[in-house]
Amino acid sequence: EQGMGDAADLRLRGTDIGIAAATDGNGRLGFLNPYAGGAIAVAEACRNVSCVGGEPAALTDCLNFGNPERADVYYQLEESVRGIADAARALGVPVVSGNVSLYNESGEDAIYPTSVIGALGVVDDPSRRIGSGFVREGDAVMLLGADSLGSDPAHLAGSEYLEVEHGAVAGNPSIDLALEAAVQRAVRRLVRSGTARSAHDVSVGGMAVTIAECCILGGIGFELTAPLPDRWDVALFGEPQSLVVVSVPGHLTAHAESAARGEGVPFAWIGTVGGSDVRLGPDICIPLGELAAAWYGEIEAVMK
Repeated sequence: EQGMGDAADLRLRGTDIGIAAATDGNGRLGFLNPYAGGAIAVAEACRNVSCVGGEPAALTDCLNFGNPERADVYYQLEESVRGIADAARALGVPVVSGNVSLYNESGEDAIYPTSVIGALGVVDDPSRRIGSGFVREGDAVMLLGADSLGSDPAHLAGSEYLEVEHGAVAGNPSIDLALEAAVQRAVRRLVRSGTARSAHDVSVGGMAVTIAECCILGGIGFELTAPLPDRWDVALFGEPQSLVVVSVPGHLTAHAESAARGEGVPFAWIGTVGGSDVRLGPDICIPLGELAAAWYGEIEAVMK
């Protein structure tokens, strides 16, 4: 499972260091708020590098837009670039290259303004790298970046859940770049110190999908112990930024809390690794085998 992390990791031959690389971009977010969409693309690419213990060192971008001679598209492009620049400054990572694809339209309909970001990071000690999947029965699971499961409906902005279940691309996505930088520093501390056994950021699909992926990749179940708020749809399927799910051995929970507090990052203990089911509250219990079959077999099922 070490190779199944949020970022690809490679060891540099002849050295004792490694590199980690990830790409990210979400056209829905760029459509709803071009500035936030650009900033979030940078944040998530760097967050994925941080989740395997890498220090983000360089960015590249691929900017995909419609006809910039139209005022609305020009605005989207300008705001997206501003968001990318602000996020790069906040995270201390330079943009070293990139390309632009413009005039992507069919008739009067332009594609979603989509900033795709590639991030490259340096892993000082590749032996400490971790994956996204849960590893061991009984490990405690920390949510890094918030002190409870989310209940703010604004977190549904641009979410997969909102589009798939309600046919809506709506809301106003946002990101706190100072919090994002602190969360990434904290998760790097957890990985480099050997405190974290796994780390996986919350992104498309929200908390429920993140947990399911951790279980599928690790081949082990999970039980949510944190209370679900009345807005369980927000808690499970909202897509707030700057959240990472981290599994920690029971005897190291105090170390994990210390690392989070040291960076001024809120956290919550939300559950326990174990069993053969994924339990998300009193009403959701799905056998891990059923989830894995859907995860690994969907393309085959669709092609039949």
